[in-house]
Amino acid sequence: MSNHLAQMAPMPVHGNTDDPLWRKLWNAYEPVITALRRIPLVADVEICGGMFGITAQLTDGSHLWISSVEELPLDPTEVEGWHVRRAHEDNPTVDELVYNSTEDGEHSQNANNVVPLVQAIAAFVAQRGLAPKLIDLMSVQLDGVTKDHRRIGKLVQGPFDDRNAAVKEYGYATHELMERGWRCIHEQGGTDWPLTIWELKGEIVTVYLAHVGLVSA
Repeated sequence: MSNHLAQMAPMPVHGNTDDPLWRKLWNAYEPVITALRRIPLVADVEICGGMFGITAQLTDGSHLWISSVEELPLDPTEVEGWHVRRAHEDNPTVDELVYNSTEDGEHSQNANNVVPLVQAIAAFVAQRGLAPKLIDLMSVQLDGVTKDHRRIGKLVQGPFDDRNAAVKEYGYATHELMERGWRCIHEQGGTDWPLTIWELKGEIVTVYLAHVGLVSA
């Protein structure tokens, strides 16, 4: 299955996310949806004319429709195998079976097992180059406490979608602290995720590069 340490695709953005039925389906099928988001595919729960399914957006404008014998049941324990097709809303010639573990399907031996389902989808999108590439958004953050124990916390610069630019701004921020007389008492992370701790007259601050989100490349 997909790497559990991988960054996930962003959540869908639309007006249904507060709908009780949508939320019920999203929570019910969260293991499948989370695995798809780790591929990373933007996944959603589709509620259309009483038909329930999971969709996963592909980079060419097509999508995967993930259902069962018919639509997905409200209770995932009632799934009778998985059926996955690739389709395109504006191009009806895009109609491709990706995976079928229902009773008469090619992968029926897998039944409603989620692991081979996600493995098959991951292999399909990798072979076709249909999974989006995601870029980390990074910012330079400062957190600490004053000598009278008041918390300090602020965004120094960012967010950046370029690591080199973020690291450069981190360098500017720490150089400014040094010029103002702050003393570096700890350093870690190198140029990947740099972090330093600084002290001045009883005040302690940590300056670090933080992951703050993802955007499509």
